[in-house]
Order: sequence, then C-alpha cells, then structure tokens
Amino acid sequence: MRAILTATALTAILGLSACSPSEKADTQAAADKIAAETKEAASTVAAETKDFANSPEVKAAGTEIKDAAKDAGTLAKEAAKDAAGEAKQAIHEATAPSAADKAAQDAKK
Repeated sequence: MRAILTATALTAILGLSACSPSEKADTQAAADKIAAETKEAASTVAAETKDFANSPEVKAAGTEIKDAAKDAGTLAKEAAKDAAGEAKQAIHEATAPSAADKAAQDAKK
C-alpha cells in the first residue's frame, strides 16, 4: 500500500518539475486527489477484510475445519493402532511353530 502511495508521490514530483506554475498546481491537486482516493480504498479494503474475518460464516468454517482435523486425527490414530495390532498378529503367526513343529518337539521330549 505504501508502495502505491510512494509511486504516486514520485510521479507527482517528477511531473511537477517539468511544468509551469499552473500546471504544477493542477498536477499537485490531481496527485493529492489520487493519494486520498488510494488511502480511502485501502481503508475500505482493510475494513471489509476485518468484517470478513469476523463474520459468523468464516468462524463457522474455521470451527468445521478444526473439527474435521480432529476427526481425521482420531481416525488416523485408530487406523495406526489397528495396523499395529494386525502387524503384531502377523509376526506372531509367522514366527509361531506349526503343528508339525510342535509334534516334533513333543516327540523329542
């Protein structure tokens, strides 16, 4: 925003250096008008942005996003727990002796 105001002021200053006194006055008035309009537009945008951010719809959307993230976290935690249980069971089954191995061990005793 300041860049726009600075550019406008520099344009006005450069324009004023090459003009007659009446042209300088007209140019200065135009530059002042542009600066005032730019400042007013910036204030309007800032106010509208603040109103938007504080609107019930945006707050509701924020709450919904927060709830959805919480639900997703819960689901991910449950899925990880299930996957860990399944992996543990698979390891147990893969490393457990088979019925034939058990019979062979019992025969050795």
